[in-house]
Amino acid sequence: MPNGGARRRGRGRLVGVTESALFLLLVAIAGAYAVRWTARLAPLWSEFPAKTLIATALAVLITIADVTRLSVSDALRYVALVVGPVYVFGPLLLVTLARGRRYRLAAGISDVLYWTAEGRAAVRRLLAQVALQQGDARAALEMAPRHDTLLLVQAYELNDDWQAILELEADPGQDDNSFLASAARIQALLAVGQPERARQELAALRRRWEAGARGPIGYRSLVLSEARCAAEEGDLQTVRETLQQPLTGVRASTVYGILARAAETSHDRDTAVTLYAHAYESASPGLRERYARRLRTLGAEPPPVARRSGVAVATLTLAGVLVAAFIAENLVDRFIGSVRVGAQTMHLSSYTAAFILNVPGVPGEHAWWRLLTYAFLHANLVHIGFNVWVLVDLGRIYELRRGWGDLLAAFVAGTLVGAYLTSITQAHQALLLVGASGGILGIAGALLADVLRSTSPADRALLRGLVQWMILIALFSVAVPNVSLWGHAGGVVGGLVYGFVRQGLPQGRRVGTFAGLLGSAAMIAALVTAVVTSVVTLR
Repeated sequence: MPNGGARRRGRGRLVGVTESALFLLLVAIAGAYAVRWTARLAPLWSEFPAKTLIATALAVLITIADVTRLSVSDALRYVALVVGPVYVFGPLLLVTLARGRRYRLAAGISDVLYWTAEGRAAVRRLLAQVALQQGDARAALEMAPRHDTLLLVQAYELNDDWQAILELEADPGQDDNSFLASAARIQALLAVGQPERARQELAALRRRWEAGARGPIGYRSLVLSEARCAAEEGDLQTVRETLQQPLTGVRASTVYGILARAAETSHDRDTAVTLYAHAYESASPGLRERYARRLRTLGAEPPPVARRSGVAVATLTLAGVLVAAFIAENLVDRFIGSVRVGAQTMHLSSYTAAFILNVPGVPGEHAWWRLLTYAFLHANLVHIGFNVWVLVDLGRIYELRRGWGDLLAAFVAGTLVGAYLTSITQAHQALLLVGASGGILGIAGALLADVLRSTSPADRALLRGLVQWMILIALFSVAVPNVSLWGHAGGVVGGLVYGFVRQGLPQGRRVGTFAGLLGSAAMIAALVTAVVTSVVTLR
């Protein structure tokens, strides 16, 4: 959210920082995260993480050189501008394609970016993990490298292919992840009717756990295996006691499924049906058929589940509107020109729609519409690109969690409070504020309000990620000249307020839809008013 001074002529650049340096700073920030998770898939010196590390280092080098005015060759700068986004954002693009079930396209792009067998295997491992998270066993088996026993075991388990799990070579291994394979073998033995062998494997797993490093994955595998063995004996009480503690990373459907199996083997049909129904409702689409079969075996039909497309329509629409507004803004400014304001000139778009303080000669400096319309203006391509990227990344999470109405309402709340807090903290300064980051941080704040009160392991992980990301945004706002710290802070505050208020209202979609309609109406009215003001100004 650039916070330009009133003396700015036209759009200009951020003071002291070139657009290329600003872009590479964003690449460096994203690269720090990308290196961290790519290194989990392959050794740091192998191709997949190494290329991301080199791209990040180049981005950092050029950014430091620009800020400190050190001389850097144009060739090195061009290499950084090409290699940086390709190998930092490339892995993120592959994950996005995989989440959209475009696995083959993602694999094809990865073959262009990575040239060694080890590098391509690491990417396939990443794509297989995404497929497993989505419950897509077929895609996971297609993407998983043939030598990766752990991925194959999880894919076979997802597909209920127990014989294939037992045919894999048993390799206990030494790391925490190796417990997953042992737990899958126990589950497979129980499924094929060999409870005694399963008990033997469970005893071996327990001994290895007690003698080893006792990591979280090993603990989770041991607890689930003990619960499954007890469930096959029909000991529902023991299963309940075993699973009463929260297990990080375990789906609710898994817990319901084990409890249901215990009720089924103890001949408590009604309880089993109820629990299998809960498992079915809470399972991802790829896992539901497993529980549907168990329900039909017990003479019951699966409960109706509201279908969700999984596509964040409002998020993508809002992103499209921001891009369209950026294109329109540049066309208007290029072909219509600027407006004279005292001793300086200003682009027509900023003159009529930016949030402006203490600039004499601007119509409606304190007009209501400016509290919203500034979000649809952007300083340059880097500015709009970064905002759209963050909007799509965070917006889809909040929209699929709450709904399109709450997403738009949180965006409007963040935009309004971002401008309002800026007007209070910089009341005596001349400024011009543009950018959607206040509204986007409003969405982030509303999402933060949701996860702050949640106890689920997934939300705990999301909370840590959000806090780290907001700290980076705050540091970025302080370090880079003319980036609005108070506009960003106000966006988060507005989103938090909306998020907490929303939690106190009825949780059905109607409330969110109503809030979204109000927000949409306000944004449309503000944009129309800004356009009318532009037309009047040109007369």
